[in-house]
Amino acid sequence: MNKTLAKKLVRFLPFRIIYRATVAIPYFASDLVQALRWSLKRTETSNFYYDLTEKNIQELAHTISLVARIDVKQSRAYIDEIRGDRELASHIRSTLSADKSMSDSTMLLGRRIGWYALIRSLKPKTVVETGVHQGIGAVTIIRALEKNYDEGFPGKYFGTDIDPDAGVLITGSFLATGKVLYGDSIETLKQFTEEIDVFVNDSDHSADYEAREYEVVQTKLAKSAVILGDNSHATSSLVDFSFKNNRDFVLFREEPKDHWYPGAGIGISY
Repeated sequence: MNKTLAKKLVRFLPFRIIYRATVAIPYFASDLVQALRWSLKRTETSNFYYDLTEKNIQELAHTISLVARIDVKQSRAYIDEIRGDRELASHIRSTLSADKSMSDSTMLLGRRIGWYALIRSLKPKTVVETGVHQGIGAVTIIRALEKNYDEGFPGKYFGTDIDPDAGVLITGSFLATGKVLYGDSIETLKQFTEEIDVFVNDSDHSADYEAREYEVVQTKLAKSAVILGDNSHATSSLVDFSFKNNRDFVLFREEPKDHWYPGAGIGISY
């Protein structure tokens, strides 16, 4: 269409709507196609599993390097380590394959590879995660702790969840390092007596509940403790807590590869 004619036509409402739609829709068309394909599969309906783009993985490596104060090549090595862990992938697949509604799931870890790389870098003694669900994040964390143990840095994982069926993946050898404490997360945290080196918030995703968790664990954190917020892309709870308590904060945003979901993130308070 002649540009001059197009400029004249968009002055009129029907043509303006059509023109603006043709400008906007291409930005979402690919995600829409992927969403339609996803809807036909037998996969998870929450806590989506996907890989990250190569660009996003490099960004994550630099984020870990900044927070943990390690060389970026080392943080990238930790990321590659978990992404290539076939034993963990096999455990996840074999455990969840009993659920036919999950038969098409890819079991990729997304931002959880960042949790792994941070724990490999920081060598914590105690890691606490609120909100276990099936335990994808839990076994990823435990795997990092197992690797640290092999290098002479023992550590323990504690998960909290109100669902008595949560943590189906924490079986076998994973039980040597990890344990789920069942009950309301805030009440469980109040009773927790060990010093926490890494705290992962991934339970009730309301901003108020998230903020309350941070307030409860504040006095239980080790001096150099790191907090990971799984909801920091959606709420200001962790950045507000960080500002109030003179802690640094960064946000890593996911860029999922070949998936309609726009991605979540990792809020890091340190």
